[in-house]
Order: sequence, then structure tokens, then C-alpha cells
Amino acid sequence: MAQMSLPPRQKMINMMYLVLTAILALNVSKEVLDAFAIMDTELVRSERAYQQRSNLEYTVFADAAKRFPEKFQAQHVKALRIKQQADSLVEHIERIKLSAIAEADGLPIAALRGKDADGRDTLRALMALDAKDDRETLTRMMIGSEPAEPLRTPGGAYELKQRISAFRDTLKHLAGVKGVDLSASLDLLFDFSDRRDASGTMNNWESTNFYDVPLAAGVATLSKLQADIRSSENDVVKWLYRSVEVKDYKFGTLTTAVIPQSNLIMAGDSFRADVFIAAYDPKNRPTVTLRGGADLAIGTDGKGKLRLRGDQVGEHLVEGSITFEGPDGPEQISYATKFQVMAPMLVASPTKMNVLYRGVENPIDLSVPGIPPDRVQASISTGRIVRAGNGWVATGMTANSAEVSATVALPDGGTRRIGPVTFRVKDLPPPTAYISGTNPGDTKVARTKLSASPGIIAKPLGSEFGDQWQVTAYELTALRKGQPPIVKQGTGNSFTQDMRTVLAALRVGDQLFIEGVKAKLANGQGPSRALAPIAIKVQ
Repeated sequence: MAQMSLPPRQKMINMMYLVLTAILALNVSKEVLDAFAIMDTELVRSERAYQQRSNLEYTVFADAAKRFPEKFQAQHVKALRIKQQADSLVEHIERIKLSAIAEADGLPIAALRGKDADGRDTLRALMALDAKDDRETLTRMMIGSEPAEPLRTPGGAYELKQRISAFRDTLKHLAGVKGVDLSASLDLLFDFSDRRDASGTMNNWESTNFYDVPLAAGVATLSKLQADIRSSENDVVKWLYRSVEVKDYKFGTLTTAVIPQSNLIMAGDSFRADVFIAAYDPKNRPTVTLRGGADLAIGTDGKGKLRLRGDQVGEHLVEGSITFEGPDGPEQISYATKFQVMAPMLVASPTKMNVLYRGVENPIDLSVPGIPPDRVQASISTGRIVRAGNGWVATGMTANSAEVSATVALPDGGTRRIGPVTFRVKDLPPPTAYISGTNPGDTKVARTKLSASPGIIAKPLGSEFGDQWQVTAYELTALRKGQPPIVKQGTGNSFTQDMRTVLAALRVGDQLFIEGVKAKLANGQGPSRALAPIAIKVQ
């Protein structure tokens, strides 16, 4: 069952937040307040990251609801309800932060808002606040003079608690009885029960967090609530999407299937076939049986291997059944097919796989049985196809599918068009980003390797295409013990001199994050692709 699982970086931010909150009881120095400002920046960044992930989930959800409304529409409506509530709640908290900072620093609200690099409204960084040690503003706005009886006015801590509680309860209701673990995680994340404050006295949640606390700490608390709201929104929306497929058949591998109406045609007739995507699961090994015969051998790929001798010319019928483990137990499906000697026809297939990729050269073997290769000319419905040695190369496809045809020169001087054969057209899978001198997926790396590394590599793993990728942008963040994060922006594969200095100063136990990595094919073709982030602990 789904549970909310925070990434290591978010767990570290939450732990630092708890430590800094505890320090408030002992020492409210400028350094502590600045630490809260740094923490607030990280919390805001986390909230934005969760929002971006949720936006991707909503896009996928909307596309699925459009294509399969009977399956996804109901859950998509629930997901949009979550989005509306989360957006409203995050904006409500943002207004509280804005009002508090404006009042404490004596600035107009308009001076505190601006646009970030993506054009979104953003609040002035807490580090620029002069009154970080102000204890009166949040107390007056959110609690009032009596901590045991917090204000119940709009914008107060009590109202905020009620709104977040309602949001939590909505998420739990949507999770339903099948989301017990998810609901339990939500209860832990949004726990508003009374608790002991720094002095050990039992106190309500509102006063513990907002009564007589420095403005920097209170704003950081509000930012953490925003991040928690976005985190829970993302988890529940993903859970809703995946819950649709609980009763679906599970297959781990896709392939193409072509079922012709006939394998033998007369000259001048048309070859007709059903072409579709088929799926199977190599781990769910079926039992494939021939009618009146024995079980077929199953290969390591999970497919039954059928081999029959063609001793007689003509049409032959093959029938049998496939038994496999379905969602509710064993199921059996019958199959039937025919085979016979085939007349000459177009044979075209990519030599690497059954897909043509944009931005690279796609080798294709194309031939017409019985026709010399020098009398065959190929054409393609999108892009171009040219002869290369004994084969052909297709490039420049822009549509989602491409039809490859052949024109054959006949002995009488005429020509005949054969085909087409349809291929799917896709973008290349994004490469894997990793630090030069390390291995892809390494999470712990010696500091000597990091300091000696020249930069970042973007390389496709397990791909048949060896085309080079060029890193175009990334953000390097170093987290050193007891120090604020060091953030550097980079373009290109090589580390800048500033980054080399940062890497050289790393020590055992420090952490290094490389995020927002984007890369593009070195030949300049195809779109820029966002790559998975790199997270490393120095050892």
C-alpha cells in the first residue's frame, strides 16, 4: 500500500528545522536567525519542487482521462479537487507570510513580491529581512495576548490549523479504506495535538509555533507547512492514479504484434494485417499448450517457443491455449493462427529495434525478395532515407509514425510501389547523468575522485545508439557540516573553476547534489531533455 516517502534531502531539511527550533530555547543569536533564513530558502525550494512534480502528475492524469475517460475520469476529478485545495491553502499561507514580513519591516507588500526565473510570483528572501528577531508581529497576528486561547480570526493560527486539518481529512477520505498506510502517514505529517514546548510545558500547537517566536522561525514554520502540503498533495495524486490500475493486468514488457489476414496473396492483391502493441511479463511465466499436443517450451523472455515443420505447401491452422496468473487467479485464453508459404513481398525492419528515433541515424535493412538491390529505391513519409553501404539510413523524422515504401524497377521499364511498412517514431530515451570519474548510480564517492573530476557526463546506458550528448545546464549544491549550502550554476559538461574550488574543499560526510541537469544531442537535433539528479555523499 502507498506510503509517503520523503527523499533524503527533504529528510535532512526537516531534521535541521527541528534542531534549529530547539536551539531557540537556548540562544537566539544572529547566526541562528540566519540559519532559519537559509532553512526557509530550502523549504521554499522543496515546496516548488513538489509542485513541479505534481504538475507533471496532473498532466499525465489529464492525458489518461482524455484517452481513457471511463477508466481515469472519476479519479482525475478527485485529483483536480486536491489541486484546488492545495493551491488555495499554499496561497493563504503565502499571504500570512507576506503580511507578517511587510508589517515587521515596515515595507509595502508590493515591494516584497517579484517574479522568479520561471515567471512565478515569489516572496522576498527571508535573509533580506531586517526584523528577523521580531517576536511581536506573528504573536499579534496569529495568537493574540492569551496563548492558551489563540485568536479565531481570519489569518490566525487557529484558522490555519483548521484549514490544514480539513485538507488532511480530504486526502484521507480520498485514500479510502485501501489507503490505510497513506492515511497514517498523513496523520503523522499533520499532527496538531498539544505538545510540550521548549520549556517542557504542555501547550497548544498554535502557541508552540507562533507565540513569542522570532519572525524568522515563524516564517520558516509556515514555509515548512507549505512544503508538507505540496508533498502530501503529490503523494495522494500519485496514489489516486496508481489505484486505477489495481485490477489491471500487469505486464513488464511491450512489443509489437502483427496478425495478417493471410500470409499468402495473389499478384496485384493487398496484404492486410492488424498491427498493435502487445504486452507480456517475463516474470509471470505462462503455460502455452497446442491443441492435441504437448506444452510449448517457455524461453527466458517468458514467451512460448513454437516450431512446426512446413512439410506441405498450403495453409495450416495452429490452435491452443495460454494459461497465466491474472489479478484474481489463473486465467486461460485461446489462440489460433495460420501459416503457409509466402509470396514475395516487402521486407523492411530497423536493424536495432522496431522504432525509429528522432535526431539520430536509424539503420534499416530493406529488400524485396527476388529483386536485385540496385533496382530498389526507398522512400519515407517523413524525414529522409538514403542508401548507406548495403543498407539504408533514415533521419529527420518529425511525425509520430513513418511509412517506409520501396519502388522497384521492372524489366519492362515501368515501376511498382511496394509497401508501406509503418514504424513508430520516438525521441531517444534521455541519457544518464553522472560525474566523470565515477560510475552511474554511485551514491558514495571518495573526495579525491570528486576533486579530480573534470565535469558531468551525460551518456545513454544500454542504448544501441552511441550518439554524444552535451550537458547544457545544471545546478551544483554542496552541503557541508555546519555551513550554509553552496549553490553554483553551470553550463556545459565541464565544472567551472568556482565549482572545482568547492569540490576541492569537500570533506568526508559532506553531501553533493547536482540538479536541474539538462542535455541535448551533440549534433544539435532533438529537444533538450531533463535528466535525473545526482546525489552523492563524500567518503
